Amino acid sequence: MTRMRWVETTGFTPLPQMNICLTYYFACILTLYSLYSGAPWNPTTFLKSIQTYATQTTFAAGCKDVSCNSTDLFGEAIEAAKRADIVVVVAGLNLTEEREDFDRVSLLLPGKQMSLIHAIASVAKKPLVLVLLGGGPVDVSFAKQDPRIASILWLGYPGEVGGQVLPEILFGEYNPGE
Repeated sequence: MTRMRWVETTGFTPLPQMNICLTYYFACILTLYSLYSGAPWNPTTFLKSIQTYATQTTFAAGCKDVSCNSTDLFGEAIEAAKRADIVVVVAGLNLTEEREDFDRVSLLLPGKQMSLIHAIASVAKKPLVLVLLGGGPVDVSFAKQDPRIASILWLGYPGEVGGQVLPEILFGEYNPGE
C-alpha cells in the first residue's frame, strides 16, 4: 500500500487533461522506492504515467540530482513552466539525503530545491501542485504560505506503483484524503 496524504490543498485538483509541465529530477527516474524491499519488478515513472492522462506533457529536470546544488538547469524548467497550462513540481528527498545511518541536519529541502520551486511558481500561469517525496519530515511552511502553490501532496517513498498513483490523484481518480 502506498503512503500518501494531502498536506494542503485549495481545491485545485482534480486537474484538467491539458498541457502539463512536470518538473524535477524525480519525475523521470526510478527513485520512487526506498530500497528497503529490494528493486521493484515493474516500476513506472511519474512522467510516463502522467503522459497517459495529459494531452501534452513537458518535462524539465530543474536540478541534476536530489542535492540540487546548482541552478544550471533552472532556465529550462522555468521556460517549460511558462508554456504549460498546469505545473507539477516533484521535490523532496531520497536515500542520498536520508537513511538509517545518515541523519539530516535540517528539515528544509536540500540544496536549491526551494529556490527552484519559487522560480517556477513565479512564472506559472496558475498556482502549481507541489509533490514531495521522502521518508522523513520536511518543513513545508515556505509552500503553505505561498499563494502560487495550490496544493502540496506528500507521497513518502511511493514504491513500485507510485508513478501510477500520482496521476490517479492529480486527475481525480483517487483521493488520499478519504
